[in-house]
Amino acid sequence: MTHIYKMEEWESCGKWRCGDVSALSAGSNKWWIPANILGLSPSEYVLELKNKYNATGFRYSTKSDVLIFHFTSLADCRKFKNYVNRRAREQKFMNY
Repeated sequence: MTHIYKMEEWESCGKWRCGDVSALSAGSNKWWIPANILGLSPSEYVLELKNKYNATGFRYSTKSDVLIFHFTSLADCRKFKNYVNRRAREQKFMNY
């Protein structure tokens, strides 16, 4: 069943992360989905995460096509999560 993309936030080992974890096996949390919602290229997306939302710890695996990053504060994570969720609702961006 499809739904409007919705990120959730969680903390792990003192680092904050966010993503749509509603159906991971269906690809709900592909790293490039928020970039598409925001209308950004992959490089613009990474720069915005870093410069506007203070994301750190970037790692990318070409083998599994996974971009990993985190936020050191809940406030930064929540600011990013809320912005993406608002834009997804405005666009009625359907996921999986």
